[in-house]
Amino acid sequence: MDSNVTVLIVVLKYFTPATFDLVQNRTIKIFSYNMIYLIITASIKNKIGSRNATHRKNRYIDSITQILSLIQADASIKPTDSHSSGSITTEHLQPSPEGADLNLQRVKPIIVENNGLRETYLDGLSCDVVYTNNNRFNFRHKGVNELLDIKEVINKYNIQDDDVVIKLTGRYKLLDSTFIELVKNNIHVYDAFVKFFNVFTKEYMFDDCVLGLFAIKCKYLKNFEYKCIKSAECEFADHVRQNVDKIMEITDLKLDCCFAEGLRMLIV
Repeated sequence: MDSNVTVLIVVLKYFTPATFDLVQNRTIKIFSYNMIYLIITASIKNKIGSRNATHRKNRYIDSITQILSLIQADASIKPTDSHSSGSITTEHLQPSPEGADLNLQRVKPIIVENNGLRETYLDGLSCDVVYTNNNRFNFRHKGVNELLDIKEVINKYNIQDDDVVIKLTGRYKLLDSTFIELVKNNIHVYDAFVKFFNVFTKEYMFDDCVLGLFAIKCKYLKNFEYKCIKSAECEFADHVRQNVDKIMEITDLKLDCCFAEGLRMLIV
């Protein structure tokens, strides 16, 4: 190698080397990367389950505030932005303190609420809020309404196929950042992160899952449609099992669930 050419090697967690452009006395290293989007679903005026507006409001505020405190949010991404997937070079990097972890992976949180555009208490949670009208539709289960909401966010933010979507039910409280960090550290290895579990029998089930929290490459959401033959949880579990090769099966989400039916609580 020519002694006049300096090779700069930078190790970035969550980034995949794509190409090198060697220039005399410097190296520009290009990295391709995928975004992580946290889509938090909400329905202030619920049609299914217990209707306790005060409890629902308090639970949304508490749970969403908690998850926002656990992530390193990227506020720069706006609807129809082009940040979804792209590249970064070493010229974009700023000097970091001695021994600092060079971690450029951020999570973009977005709340989606489905009772129409208006002002709500969700607007004060320091997070993008997308309002849809999907709660007006009646289906066999509310999973269809929720999927419509998620797909509306995907379209609005131009989320790319290989970007990762973490879906969280807004009334479910994540107790710590373990799941978020697990996804961030393994998105280059796995395409889906799911807990296969029946929340009623409280036991592992191959073809059932926790829909309150999962992570998956966006392309597997884009091509998914409910048939409303089985429960939403079972249909999504079947979709993941049949279409995703690289699945990380989660045993402990550290998720405090608050089910709409009777406001039953369960940590999974």
